Amino acid sequence: MIMKRREFLAAAAAGAGTVALAAPAVAQETFRWRMANLYPRGVSFGIAYEAFTKKVEAMTGGRLVIENVYDGEGVGATEVFSAVKSGLVEMGSPYMALHAGELPAGVVELGLPGGPERFDQIYTMISKGGWGEILKETYGSQGMVHIGDIMQPGVYLLTKKPINSLADLAGMKLRAPGAYGSHMRELGVAPVTMAFAEVYTSLATGVIDGCASSNLVDYRDGKWYEQAKYLYPLPLSGAQTSPIIVNKAAWDTLPADLQAALLTAQVDHCWEHVGLSIMTVGEAVEEMKAGGAEFTAAPSEEDRQKWREAAEKVWQEYAAADPASKRLVEAQGSFLAKIGA
Repeated sequence: MIMKRREFLAAAAAGAGTVALAAPAVAQETFRWRMANLYPRGVSFGIAYEAFTKKVEAMTGGRLVIENVYDGEGVGATEVFSAVKSGLVEMGSPYMALHAGELPAGVVELGLPGGPERFDQIYTMISKGGWGEILKETYGSQGMVHIGDIMQPGVYLLTKKPINSLADLAGMKLRAPGAYGSHMRELGVAPVTMAFAEVYTSLATGVIDGCASSNLVDYRDGKWYEQAKYLYPLPLSGAQTSPIIVNKAAWDTLPADLQAALLTAQVDHCWEHVGLSIMTVGEAVEEMKAGGAEFTAAPSEEDRQKWREAAEKVWQEYAAADPASKRLVEAQGSFLAKIGA
């Protein structure tokens, strides 16, 4: 019997439907990660991480969901680096001054006194000036993937007593981790390392005499100016940088499209921090001034020179610390010379 054309088409359509039912779409895997950072929940720069993780979830259609882990919520600020390295959390944003003994080059990455002071300069040094390649290799040797950096405002001195001359720093105990501590040590300070959440009580009880560790927004958010109201006008660094790192084994589980989405979201995250920095520093200063904080008088030329000389010694110290630090210091010097800074 010869099948009519109409019957043939009907049979073909029925067969196609049968095949479609027999081969359902393959479900795409959902990845649920945790990301640790140095901040307690609720402070200005800590909030920026919420925007980042929401962006990642939206960009990936919910296939990569990242939970933020704040200081004191299972991973302390001093544990972020090791938590990512061990895989306790899949990714993190450590404050590398707290991890100087684990990765000295991370302190150089954070920012040495006398380094680039503008956000665009730092970003260009990382993306075009050789730092990006060095940092990928350095963190890679630790079993981590360096996917980028965030940038925040520069670091200033905040003290309980006014600094009218650098000689006034002699004998003070300041929260000053990493290179900031090295800089302050050259000026007679006893540097102390402690987590963000410990600072207010330490100032109130006299454990420390001030801080040489944080940007002005952090000083405002921590309300440290309530216990130490004097700001010194020379910055230790014009801007500071912190890495976003991912455990290598976790990274390797992600499909290529999710890796690409994470890298793209990180660029936005970087500039989100920059935007927050620009918008909030002035507000922070005015709020602290309203609360009784004040900048001390402009330093003398003699003190400015001592400040610069102390910074130069820090560069030399870190260049001698390990090969990766030396490469970063040399690349930074070449970059600054190239741009005439």
